[in-house]
Amino acid sequence: MRRRQMVMGGALVLAGCAKEQAARPLEFWTMQLKPDHTALLEKTLAQFTRENPSAGAISWVDVPWADMESKILAATAAGTAPDVVNLNPQFAVKLAQRQALLPLDEAVAPEAQARYFPSLWQANRLGGITFGVPWYVSTQVTIYNKDLLKKASLTTAPRTYRDLQTQAQAIRRTGKYAFLPTFDTAQVLESFVKMGATLVSPEGKASFNSPAGRAAAQYWVDLYQAQLIPRESLTEGHRKAVELYQAGETALLLTGPQFLQGIQKNAPALAQITGVAPQITGVLKKTNAAAMNLVIPKATTRPELAVQLALFITNDTNQLALAKAGNLLPSTRQAAQDSFFTMAGDAATEGRRVSAQQLATAAVLIPPFTNLDQLQQILYEELQGAMLAKKSTAQALRDATTRWDLV
Repeated sequence: MRRRQMVMGGALVLAGCAKEQAARPLEFWTMQLKPDHTALLEKTLAQFTRENPSAGAISWVDVPWADMESKILAATAAGTAPDVVNLNPQFAVKLAQRQALLPLDEAVAPEAQARYFPSLWQANRLGGITFGVPWYVSTQVTIYNKDLLKKASLTTAPRTYRDLQTQAQAIRRTGKYAFLPTFDTAQVLESFVKMGATLVSPEGKASFNSPAGRAAAQYWVDLYQAQLIPRESLTEGHRKAVELYQAGETALLLTGPQFLQGIQKNAPALAQITGVAPQITGVLKKTNAAAMNLVIPKATTRPELAVQLALFITNDTNQLALAKAGNLLPSTRQAAQDSFFTMAGDAATEGRRVSAQQLATAAVLIPPFTNLDQLQQILYEELQGAMLAKKSTAQALRDATTRWDLV
């Protein structure tokens, strides 16, 4: 009798655990979208629950950008990863190379895949396997101070790296700098690709020590050694670039159009004399797209619902709503056709229009590959050594090649 009671009790516990697991809410993590987009995303998640009652309430956790990589890696290692998480391809690839993400090639129907810009869908692939669904996007633009360009006797913003170097000389004669390059982003690494260099071979070996790669590296060495970019270029990053532009110390800001809203808020007088031009490009006329995605960790207990949630959040309607709220771009082709992206108006509106014009041809210039962050660190460290005249540019690239091939 006692044995029967124990068996029945165990069965009840197991049934209770199964019920609790089934009732556990889907957990969704985003990167730094609160508080600006709290109301919009809460509305989106509530709509998903209404359309998918079995999902239950969704637990939404917003994580600061600086904390996301370490937090998601730790959660994955501990088996406590969320069901859906907002990353970018560079963060997500660290999970993909650990085979910790749900493959999506079969989980997402071909007709659903076709809704996204092909270049953005391809940016979420590693080793032939799709690990993420594209979400919101930004393409870089050139924000410029009309008054500073006029003082330098310039009538248009630079369009190419050659233009940028020439204009940097003219602007420096006014006592200001053209811009501050950001070594804490992929900006300089992307310039190698735009100037015709290949970073790594299909086998993962260094390919940047080529004529095009050496020319790209020498470009940055020359700018620094000619004192055409601030000394802080080696120690400061994107935040400082924004600060210098808002203070009127630089004539150009190479960034996403979403930062125009901050300029309007923090420096309204400057916003009145701010113009927007297409991003700087090189001989291949390539333009970049910075993309965010949604991935589904393999640890999810409800993969089908998790995929449905990712596709729902990134559908045309919801992407357009987020783009309108955040001055961003959608990754779906239909949403990008909305007249919102062709409107004329103030600097922020013009930034959105210029950025959207680039979307059809823009791509993630540095597709995800294993240890991408280490390549960026190695190449930047060696390049900065050349900028400080500690070694030649050629030696810097040889050293970078040796270091990368040992990773």
